[in-house]
Amino acid sequence: MLTIGEFSKISHLTLKTLRYYDEIGLLKPAFIDAKNNYRYYNISQLETALLIARLKSYLFSLEEIKVILANWEDTELFNSKMKAKQQNLTQQITYYSSLLKKLKLDIQLLDEEKNIMGYLDQIEIKLVDHLSYNILSQRKQMNTADFLLHFNELFCKIMFEKLSAIAKPLAIFHSSEYEPENYDIEMAIPLAMATNETKVFNPGLCAMAVLIGSYDDLPSIHTKLHVWIEENNYKLNGAPFEVYQTDPYSTPEESNIIEVYFPIK
Repeated sequence: MLTIGEFSKISHLTLKTLRYYDEIGLLKPAFIDAKNNYRYYNISQLETALLIARLKSYLFSLEEIKVILANWEDTELFNSKMKAKQQNLTQQITYYSSLLKKLKLDIQLLDEEKNIMGYLDQIEIKLVDHLSYNILSQRKQMNTADFLLHFNELFCKIMFEKLSAIAKPLAIFHSSEYEPENYDIEMAIPLAMATNETKVFNPGLCAMAVLIGSYDDLPSIHTKLHVWIEENNYKLNGAPFEVYQTDPYSTPEESNIIEVYFPIK
């Protein structure tokens, strides 16, 4: 058997780390001397220490690693968790690559002594008298991360009842504040014909801007719209809504086209 010091030296885990792993039940000593409380480890536990270090390098939390070790015989579970982590890391790489690209552009503007907020001047605001539609809608309190899942329910209903859409789908945002985990959203599809489940959607006069790209840029669109509305002496007159001109399932994020409408008077 190995003393905790020997185990520490071989595994490159500090004594503090090993004691903490023991405390949380992640890697417990094979034997503790009742007389002096010295910890001893089996040689085979070195492989477990290596596995823990490997999983930590993949950004698994200690709680996640604990679950994996507790179900080590379940290879299917381990495989699924590894694939889920792979997908998560891929998404993070995509996000940070996009962020780095934006950062480089801002640095370039600063080097040229230009305003990095100048892009707001390029957002075009249009005054639109929005068309009136018969919409089939579904209003829910939802986590915005599940937005597409809820929208898919509405699409399935349209297909099941063999209804015909006449315009692009839209979402109406009823919440008075930004609460992404519990947002009051009404998803809707304009239909060619009215049914006993539809209602008339007639927002009237709207200020409209187009978002092309990531949803991360939505606050810029909202800011520009609010400034424009105030500068032109209009007032908000209803819940804002978005019209989705591109299919989010098949369109790359940077190519999204979303029309953002603020009803005004």
